[in-house]
Amino acid sequence: MIVFDVGNTDTVVGFFKGENLINKLRIRSLKNENSIYFEYRILNFMLENNIEKRGLQKAVISSVVPILTPFFVNFCEKFLDLKPLVVTPAQSGLLKINIDMPEELGSDLYVNALAALETTQSDCVVVDFGTALTFTVVNFSGQIEGVTILPGIKTAIKSLFSQTSLLPEVILEKPASIIGKNSMHAIQSGIIYGYESMVLGILKKIKEEVGRPVTVIGTGGLSAVLTGISNAFDMIDVDLTLQGLALYGRKTQM
Repeated sequence: MIVFDVGNTDTVVGFFKGENLINKLRIRSLKNENSIYFEYRILNFMLENNIEKRGLQKAVISSVVPILTPFFVNFCEKFLDLKPLVVTPAQSGLLKINIDMPEELGSDLYVNALAALETTQSDCVVVDFGTALTFTVVNFSGQIEGVTILPGIKTAIKSLFSQTSLLPEVILEKPASIIGKNSMHAIQSGIIYGYESMVLGILKKIKEEVGRPVTVIGTGGLSAVLTGISNAFDMIDVDLTLQGLALYGRKTQM
């Protein structure tokens, strides 16, 4: 199976053999590029890693970038001879969605919830550190209760630099002290310690509102940055979205 997680910053392509993720490719989600940009990178990756199209029996796409979705649908049909499954949360019966407008739920959050519930078999919260920082609450009976969304770490940093003239760009490293002694130190401190406190605070409020024990799962490319709060997570799986896409493919009949 081949799965596509099309995000605002990156697109991740995963290759599965049975239930095992055997390879993955990360591509920038450049919205001003044409389909050849993506086709070349995926085909070249498959060639380099000896992945034959005849070994791919199903394709699944999650996309939160509508302008890019047709590129990957066409890729599957043109190069893999597969009609892909495009994840549509509001039309899928795998999980119930307890929000006002189910069609607004991101397909990435939906498959995250699907994978989390399959793994934990309990009430859970999925914290996804991506372009946006999201908290998806799922109950043990298979219902998404709702989502909390705020700007992701890199999004916040980009906004800070774009609105200021004198602040330098920084590497996301945790400083020894929360009190900054120079501009770089001050920004690192504010971002890292600030987001750690924010994640802990939101998780605390979610747990209070749910009123039952919940399993907390971290995912996303930046989930390893906030090392100071690793004990707040019961597990971290950077490939949770890909696993959710593969699970969606296995559970959904064409």
